[in-house]
Amino acid sequence: MAKIDLSSPDLWQEKYLDAVTDPKTYNILWGGAGSGKSQTMIQMLLAEICDHRNNEFQTYFVIRKVASTLRNSVFADFQNKITQWGLNKLCRVKTGYLEIQSGGNKIIFLGCDDPEKLKSLSQAKYIWIEEATELTLEDFTQITLRLRGKSEHPKRFFLTFNPVSDSHWIKKRFFDDVPAKEANDVLRLHGTYLDALDFLDDQYPVRMEALKEVSQTYYEVYALGQWGIWDRESLFATSFDFSKHVYQGYIKASPIHNLYLAFDFNVTNTCVVSQYIKNSSEGLFYATINVIKVYRVGDLAALCQTIKQEFPDMTYIINGDASGASRNAFTQDNISAYALIKNYLGIGDMQIQVPRSNPSHIASRLVTILTLQKAKVQISGKRCDDLVIDLKEAKVSRQGSLDPWKNKNPDKSHALDAFRYFIFSNFAEITSNFNLEKYGTMLQ
Repeated sequence: MAKIDLSSPDLWQEKYLDAVTDPKTYNILWGGAGSGKSQTMIQMLLAEICDHRNNEFQTYFVIRKVASTLRNSVFADFQNKITQWGLNKLCRVKTGYLEIQSGGNKIIFLGCDDPEKLKSLSQAKYIWIEEATELTLEDFTQITLRLRGKSEHPKRFFLTFNPVSDSHWIKKRFFDDVPAKEANDVLRLHGTYLDALDFLDDQYPVRMEALKEVSQTYYEVYALGQWGIWDRESLFATSFDFSKHVYQGYIKASPIHNLYLAFDFNVTNTCVVSQYIKNSSEGLFYATINVIKVYRVGDLAALCQTIKQEFPDMTYIINGDASGASRNAFTQDNISAYALIKNYLGIGDMQIQVPRSNPSHIASRLVTILTLQKAKVQISGKRCDDLVIDLKEAKVSRQGSLDPWKNKNPDKSHALDAFRYFIFSNFAEITSNFNLEKYGTMLQ
């Protein structure tokens, strides 16, 4: 009988190991191609059925949308792993039935297009849904409803996939809008090919990086493991590139440059903190822009106090929503938000640089797209999550308006609004600098 040391780190992809050692009810193994998520699941299920001491007469299911896709994909991968591990005498592969048995334990392979066989899911200990993005929400709901009945082992789901679309139901169900009662029942593990280099051939990273030249969306989905945006032309920031514009760390503020605080007052107080230097016309970049932090704080006084503590002795320049200049019954003593900010931060009138009216969505979109193209923009991935999400996802209507997207996503767009106010206030001249005067009327 073959002996496999399952504790050997050489066998496992570290990024996904928590799903093996400490799984929850829903285990989401997602990310780029070549990250090891499917191999982790294959190895875990084989280890489960071959562990006759702890598992007796247990059934595990592997599901894809269409049954006919299983034989030459994941079922074949199981067969290869059995041979690689030398488990041929311990495991019985029933090719005709798409089953693998070891003692009284078995793995059954099913497609969602075979509703009669899906009735047997009530027997399952674990259910693994491979290429989960192929399934509809209705498919997934039917599967979860069939996993019922008492057992001595917790029943668990494992979903593996590349994040092909930011509008997919999986994103909403397990990332954006998780039911409150299940908030602690979801394990999300993300990885890319960079986390599995020891398991890949030397040319795989080359192929992944080459995707960037083929399609930005393919590169984001399959190389970076980011949610894909397929209708890219409708994005507010079509030139936003996660790999180019997001710095995976903290960005320190320079004490010798102005600190720009761009505010949005919708729902809660949002502030985007940035610095920039404009370069000479001979420079490689039009400007260098660092987006340091995004705040979302309900109390304006507390927000300003926090900014003063985190960024002391700086010269503050205020940009933002023009509506903050009006008297507002929701602010202290019915005075404007900017009057309060001026008092809280102890700054002069010249440091409040807010227009009388906000730029249109079309105008600020144009300036934002050009700035992301022509300037060196670095956004802190550690402190600007809200802004990064908005830049990846915000979309405009055919008329160029953000409003329909905002209405569908009321918790989003606030960081984007503050950012576009900052960009428009400081870089609107970029359209004339790059011979786009024809858009001048759009900027008025």
